[in-house]
Amino acid sequence: MKKVLIITYYWPPSGGPGVQRVLKFAKYLPDFGWEPVILTVENGEYPAIDKTLFSEIPEICTVYKTKSATPSALYKKFTGMKNKKDDSIPVSTLVQKNITWKQKLSNFIRLNFFIPDAKIGWIPYAVKAGKKIIEKEQPDIIFSTSPPPTVHLIAAKLAKWSGIKWVADFRDPWTKIHYLQQQRINPVSKKINKNLEKKVIKNCNAAICVSNNFINLLTQTDKMKFTVITNGFDNEINRSTALKNTSKFTILYIGGLAWTRYYPDFILLIAKLFENRKLNPGFIEFQFVGSIEKGILEDIKEKLKHVPNTKYINYVTHEKALEFMHKANLLLLFLEKGENYEGHIPGKLFEYLSTGNQILCIGNKKGDTAKIINENNAGKIFESAEIDKIEEEIISQFNHWNNKIPQEREINTEILNKYTRKRLTQKLAKLFDSLQSPLNN
Repeated sequence: MKKVLIITYYWPPSGGPGVQRVLKFAKYLPDFGWEPVILTVENGEYPAIDKTLFSEIPEICTVYKTKSATPSALYKKFTGMKNKKDDSIPVSTLVQKNITWKQKLSNFIRLNFFIPDAKIGWIPYAVKAGKKIIEKEQPDIIFSTSPPPTVHLIAAKLAKWSGIKWVADFRDPWTKIHYLQQQRINPVSKKINKNLEKKVIKNCNAAICVSNNFINLLTQTDKMKFTVITNGFDNEINRSTALKNTSKFTILYIGGLAWTRYYPDFILLIAKLFENRKLNPGFIEFQFVGSIEKGILEDIKEKLKHVPNTKYINYVTHEKALEFMHKANLLLLFLEKGENYEGHIPGKLFEYLSTGNQILCIGNKKGDTAKIINENNAGKIFESAEIDKIEEEIISQFNHWNNKIPQEREINTEILNKYTRKRLTQKLAKLFDSLQSPLNN
């Protein structure tokens, strides 16, 4: 069996969406002749902890962890955060509103001096360990997956040192990622970061991205080097189109929520629907599940203070999150608001699809997410300004449930199955195989 050295910052016990992609690749790669060898960080700064994910790691997978020098402890001390393992720095720290001057200064330093990201202190440790791992494990391919982009700088050094072919995976854009676009970054820092991005894409042997439109945000000159491998789902498809026999019509938002994808007008709409008695409060439950930014959560609670049966549940394990999705009647999906961000496809979209439940999405109607929802006949997508249409859709979905009218939609499993984690991993393995071909040597 061939071996692939996978360089990733996020790995169990890390929770959150960032770990799912690489963990599922590692889980299924042995089925296609590739043994995963993981190089990751020890005691990383993670958005959440989910120890249940350890059970997903295949026995054949060897994991190496290294130390890392990060500014997180200094950041916490300077900004007044408690320096505890379970008191992590918010992923959305760069887009938070109403922050203190200390947080503003810390963000400025992070953006202008820690290039490409705050994880650069991992590089010397990872490169040193990576060389020893290569000598011991003799991998056939190096695979790095970002964010953070630091992983690609590590992979670049190891690939150059060893001569092993290297595949760079981008779950998000790099210099054009949404949270960098409105930040105060000096021209020199911007240029350095852009040059690093160009160098990585130029020097890797192949690149992967989660969407077609995100490729446009990464390069205009090396597009032929890219293969699109989306995120996906790992659970069984619910082929039933019958309405769930629930005691309440459950509207669910699950996952993290930052200002860049928060739509306060939608929350106001919900409040007005109850205030105007267009929805029966006794038969509806509204659920928010996940790590929602403090200011946003306070705003939601204030707007919905007169809405009964509203539940706020903090981060749950991935397994529990899937349970919430399957039990809901209407699944909410909020897209990033940034311009030219049509490539944004939330990872949970695919797990939403697999439930067979109706999706209500707010965001760009012409983006890659809208295309996937439409091709799977999985729900409706609206621009944020289409308040009247959103209202009609919510009332229509509630009436279908209340009157026990089955949805007239079918799940096309042939289309949907291409998003299963195993099939997506097969696509990755084929790319690895092609780089091992004599024609590519």
